[in-house]
Amino acid sequence: MKKIYNLFITVMFFTPFLNAAEHKISIPSDSKAEYSVLSKGSLGDLKTIVTKRSGSSGVSYSERAYDCSNRTVKYLGSGETLEQMKASGADKNMSEIFTGSIADFVGQEACN
Repeated sequence: MKKIYNLFITVMFFTPFLNAAEHKISIPSDSKAEYSVLSKGSLGDLKTIVTKRSGSSGVSYSERAYDCSNRTVKYLGSGETLEQMKASGADKNMSEIFTGSIADFVGQEACN
């Protein structure tokens, strides 16, 4: 019984820290889906962000790289699982970010 109690205390103590960086963001141009930021980082001068999208078509994961100064973005990977996302190929070129697009709202979070 003591082992179960110790396991319970350990799980209850550490669980809030496992998803501490994960949080939801609002994407008005895709309002029927729910977006969560899983991680943020950098790749040289670019800001990176990994997001999870949950909607009627299922769950997908994307990693994007943003040039915040020039308002451009490219996909580093995407897939239905994090493993698929990591295994997929990156876009070769950066693309312009259009105001009000999904890339715009995700970019605001990445560049913040």
